Amino acid sequence: MTGASASGLGAALEIQVERKWPDASTSQRKWARDNLHGLMSLFLPSFLPDGRTLDEEAIRHDVRHALAQGFAGTMPMINWTLPEDPRWEELYRIVIDEAAGKLPVHGMVAGRDPETDRAQLARLERLGVDLVLLASTYPAGFDAAALYDLMARRIRATELPVMLYAATGRRSFPGLGPAGQPLDVYDRIADLPNTVAVKVSQPVSLTSTFQLAQRLGDRLSIGPVNLDFLPLLAREVRIAWSGQWNAEAIQTPQEQLGNSILEASARGDFAALDRLAVRIEPVLSHFFAVQAPVIRMGAHPWQHNRYYQWLGGGNGGLLPIDPHAPEGAIPTLDAKARKAMRAAFAASGLTPTDSSDDEFVVGRTAWARGVRPRDLAGHPYYSHD
Repeated sequence: MTGASASGLGAALEIQVERKWPDASTSQRKWARDNLHGLMSLFLPSFLPDGRTLDEEAIRHDVRHALAQGFAGTMPMINWTLPEDPRWEELYRIVIDEAAGKLPVHGMVAGRDPETDRAQLARLERLGVDLVLLASTYPAGFDAAALYDLMARRIRATELPVMLYAATGRRSFPGLGPAGQPLDVYDRIADLPNTVAVKVSQPVSLTSTFQLAQRLGDRLSIGPVNLDFLPLLAREVRIAWSGQWNAEAIQTPQEQLGNSILEASARGDFAALDRLAVRIEPVLSHFFAVQAPVIRMGAHPWQHNRYYQWLGGGNGGLLPIDPHAPEGAIPTLDAKARKAMRAAFAASGLTPTDSSDDEFVVGRTAWARGVRPRDLAGHPYYSHD
């Protein structure tokens, strides 16, 4: 190789590819630019010892905890309080009231019937949510034109910013794109003015996530759950947020690792991003190993999620049986699992709470009121040993 050609190669290697940035030409996309940054959480409800009545004090505690975590938004999880249940609105009202405009609150539509979802969007608007996750399901065998129409009818029914949900299982579309991701449909949906972002679920592969980012990253804000994809993706597309998942699994209010790595990603500080990726790896990998298999089965490891949240100062408290989860999908939180979660925190330099696991079982606020594990109606998905 001649000196001239070697010099040319060196110069070429120094050239950085210009990253894709999401569009901010509409009011909804301006809102997304200003608010979709860092981590956003999935808000888990709290219940009194009967396992049915919402515990308002505990819910308000967890809104304050989300603010202490520096989260840029939260989405109430409604598996126990579906829209036809009066507690659905009660949960949203408590969260929105305590957030008081300091923490964006996200809604979700997840039905199969377009008119039901449109009515749900109207309810969320009246409550005052800031963004909606479109997690609807669709009949199998739809072609691209029909799927676009069903999505667009929902999105056009609201002025709220809308986030798409790229997922696997029953929310993927075999035959309409690689790994079930309907890239051509999303490409058209991305042109709607209030479509602002796409959440990429944990089981979606790196290849599929990269394809989504490449196709949509010039219009939509991309938020992968898999933060271990950041060192690669952030060099191609501006990635500034990740959320609506168990964000408490990877940071504490005192050590906001998730927020820090996303901040480095957003500003293009790849040296800091790579350093943080090494530090966060133990706790992130452990979370992935706990949650990914359960997600693929159509559920969440609820008590594990709750314990993660409690380790950093959240209320805790056991969640009731999830009536929508496939049988056998939700694992039991036992002593071995709790020890491993604490060890993962320590390996990433995070300091977990030193409170007792008995306090976790009932929740911090109930513990302070004198409630003890024996007072609960049951201990689902939990083992003392």
